[in-house]
Amino acid sequence: MLITTKGIVLHGTKYSDTSLIVKLFTEKRGVQSFIVKGAFSKKSRFRASLFSPMALVSATYDDHNSERLKYFKDVSRLDTGMELSFDPARSAILLFYNELLYKLLFESGEDEVLFHFLEEEIAKVFEEDIELADLPLRFLLRLSVILGFFPENNYSDSNCYFSLSESKFQSYLIDEKEEIPKEESLYLSMLLRSDSPVAAPRHIRNNLLHYLILYYKTHNEQIRNIESAEILASVLH
Repeated sequence: MLITTKGIVLHGTKYSDTSLIVKLFTEKRGVQSFIVKGAFSKKSRFRASLFSPMALVSATYDDHNSERLKYFKDVSRLDTGMELSFDPARSAILLFYNELLYKLLFESGEDEVLFHFLEEEIAKVFEEDIELADLPLRFLLRLSVILGFFPENNYSDSNCYFSLSESKFQSYLIDEKEEIPKEESLYLSMLLRSDSPVAAPRHIRNNLLHYLILYYKTHNEQIRNIESAEILASVLH
């Protein structure tokens, strides 16, 4: 049966001298893997450049459940503005999203709610007036809603330390591997409370990014190290 679906490129791996194995998170079938023969040839219908990480594509393929690697009947890039923006900050954000999602969704099944969320979040990266500094933090928080471990915003003067394991603020800090310090906890609460940009010193934002990754690691065993977080922290001012 032929399936036509939108997909987000999660990963591409060179296979032999001319072919490429591509992993997509598709709207209709979840994560699917494809082999693209001749992807590095100038004469190929489906060039390797189509499959840059986080690119949004429209794909048609024969959906045989018994085949682990599928073949495209047709595939094309959908316009998301990616071709118009190559500044370091946006590129670093996409790199971070890509590494996180590749690890989170490695064998994910169909999830149209998640797909539409990601489609919208990728588009936000290329909005002209978007505040980039806290965008990755807000992405992590919004994604946690869908994944089922959204933080409870019970912050107060007494409950001023966020517990990574309990997903809520508490009155004490025992271990900085288990609780977020006071300044970063306050910033987290402000992000949870408002959709408007929230100013914070760069080191506080970067520290909170580190803690939110720890938060994901605490609640999802597929997340270990996110190496691109260091790149992201270095380019967002």
